Amino acid sequence: MNPSFLTAHTPTTIAIVGGGFSGSLVATHLLKTASQPLTIKLIERSDQIGKGIAYSTDTNCHLLNVSAGNMSAFAHDPGHLLRWLQHNRDELTVFFSEEVNASTFIPRKVYGLYIQSVLAEAEATAPSDVRLERFTDEVVGVQPEEKGAMISLRSGRCFAADRVVLALGNSPSAPPAIQNPNSNDDYLRNAWSADALADLNADAPVLLIGTGLTMVDMVLSLSDRQHRGKIYAVSRRGLFPLKHQAAQPYPCFLTLENSPKSVRDWLRRLRAEVEIAATQGYDWRAVIDSLRPMNQKIWQKLPTEEQQRFLRHLTPYWDVHRHRIAPKVADVVTQMLDSAQLTIAAGRIREYQALPDGVAVTVCQRKTQTNNILHVRRVVNCTGVAADYRRSPHPLITNLRSQKLIRPNAIGLGLDTDTQGALYAADGNVSTLFYTLGTPRKGDLWETIAVPELRVQAQELSKALLQSLPVRVRSIPTMPLLSDGSAEIPQSTFLFRQFFDPATSSYTYLIGDRQTGDAVLVDPVLEQVDRDLESLNELGLKLRYCLETHLHADHITGAGKLRQQTGAQVIVPQNTAVTKADRSLVGGEILEVGSVIIETIFTPGHSASHIAYLVNKTHLLTGDALFIRGCGRTDFQGGDPGTLYDVVTQRLFTLPDDTLVYPAHDYKGRTVSTIGEEKRLNPRFSDSYGELRYETLRERYRSRSQFITIMNNLKLSYPQKMNATVPANEYCGDFIPQESLDLATSWPTDEEQKQIELTVMTNTEIYNDYFAMYI
Repeated sequence: MNPSFLTAHTPTTIAIVGGGFSGSLVATHLLKTASQPLTIKLIERSDQIGKGIAYSTDTNCHLLNVSAGNMSAFAHDPGHLLRWLQHNRDELTVFFSEEVNASTFIPRKVYGLYIQSVLAEAEATAPSDVRLERFTDEVVGVQPEEKGAMISLRSGRCFAADRVVLALGNSPSAPPAIQNPNSNDDYLRNAWSADALADLNADAPVLLIGTGLTMVDMVLSLSDRQHRGKIYAVSRRGLFPLKHQAAQPYPCFLTLENSPKSVRDWLRRLRAEVEIAATQGYDWRAVIDSLRPMNQKIWQKLPTEEQQRFLRHLTPYWDVHRHRIAPKVADVVTQMLDSAQLTIAAGRIREYQALPDGVAVTVCQRKTQTNNILHVRRVVNCTGVAADYRRSPHPLITNLRSQKLIRPNAIGLGLDTDTQGALYAADGNVSTLFYTLGTPRKGDLWETIAVPELRVQAQELSKALLQSLPVRVRSIPTMPLLSDGSAEIPQSTFLFRQFFDPATSSYTYLIGDRQTGDAVLVDPVLEQVDRDLESLNELGLKLRYCLETHLHADHITGAGKLRQQTGAQVIVPQNTAVTKADRSLVGGEILEVGSVIIETIFTPGHSASHIAYLVNKTHLLTGDALFIRGCGRTDFQGGDPGTLYDVVTQRLFTLPDDTLVYPAHDYKGRTVSTIGEEKRLNPRFSDSYGELRYETLRERYRSRSQFITIMNNLKLSYPQKMNATVPANEYCGDFIPQESLDLATSWPTDEEQKQIELTVMTNTEIYNDYFAMYI
């Protein structure tokens, strides 16, 4: 196919081959950070984009091998998964019932849903000219062109791409070679196939080839099916994964300078350190885990022959200690071993012999070298991951290998890549077209298949991809555009980003015009200034203004520091106590940032001086006036519940229902809502709580007196850092005055308490929800 139909106006296209964890995260970061028109084509063979093999299981007993506290999709936001789990707690009870905390090992199928939601959120909030296209298909060939490549799919479809990411994940290994295969598909299955245990009689004996993590999955699946038959598991050494156990962190004892240059010395150092640690009360797990930040560098420092020696002799021992299993999973395996239903042995498969009622498998035992014959009804290949791309039968790898577009790693692990994941061609040149991450980089990095490493690779690769793209420039009109604040803005110039501060659950918003490069930040946080500056630099933006929705009590603003670094103006709502701002705003004003129009809406109630910002008539930044399913408190800083009720119902709820709502905080992992949703579902204001069965707008809301009663009786403690943050924010965060604030609290009298008791009791559920959301 000739791609000559492509013009200069065609958006850049990045093709991602593989829609599992790695491919989905690369797509997510591209959607979140692209600053020019971009089309992302995500191709996945299955219809479960986001899950891949690992997280597409239908069995609830298949748990993550790492606790939830370490499994966030984002390295910079380690609590993201936990917040998502709490936010979706009710929906997830069908999968697991226990309370979730950082040490919980959740079902893998739940984690698959999490990755799907991460991708969906990135797609929903991406600029209109950054698009994601999903293909349920398989890439079978890539043909380089003058600019980019032509991608061929199994379905016969073709399309052009400027960059190609191989997010291939894990492919199953072939069963071990034997003297007399006499194979028969009726009894030999792959553990990763949907029919691995199909039509298996509950009393039938089963042989599992391999004793690693895949074997554990099969044992759990058999247990979940209430299998009663004997289960044999055989591998060369008979080792199986050890279980996780809480352990105190241990300091890393190796550096690049003192790292051994031979596997023998490395093993000697590790054993000695385990013994030293044991005398100090540390578990061996802590010593193994301490090496994780250094594993890639230690591996890269080893000579090739030492890497090969490690693979031949130590890999199985390392794997069972490094890649451990959840305690609940280990308990199931141990119980089946103790009952003798499961037998794990060291040996080699010598021969299969088909029988009328199954298959006879000859196993040569490792220690005695004697042959045992096992009569089983099903043999399942559990030998794990195939990473030798020199012999890979994968259609795409075969295609690339035949064109000499890739160079398989010399030790038989993955492909040769540079530090950013760009692939080396067979001639030794670094490709500007092909990139990869995860398993294909195993030979270069060794530690590259777990979430903590993959999430960093995905973020860094997306950054490298965007930086590698040609810069696109746009023409501008010969005369400036005149705007009265109501004209529609071309969406292609509008840039919008949402940033999160985990410590205070605060959102900061970056708004900009790609055409002029002008930008504003709304409600920046002092501790995140470096992040904000990095984002501005990456997107090529000049910060013009720092806007505040109000005087914050839970964090110190980063506006002052950003002003020092960039020369931006600090703008606050009028009549605040802020003395060091450059400018103040009242309601009804228009602020132009390039061609982006920001309208101010005066929204007091949470505090005496508060402004919401309506951007391009589509994005409403509500500050603390309106949250997703809640609102800000009204018991300090001149707050007033009646005023807040009037503001929300008469100024915000009268905006179009499809207006997007972006709050200053959220404590349940939510990122965006709409005015229509909040009118219908926000328990602070809606009396129907999810049902619109009333004819008039007024009848949908709680009465003003009900709202006042609720807000006056929340009795929330003040923010812990309020005495420091409020004075600091009066100076735009430039410094913290020594004096602190002495705020008085007024609580209802006994008489007043009796008058409102009935209303409080009838809203218990809503109060509990509010306590969990805003404290």
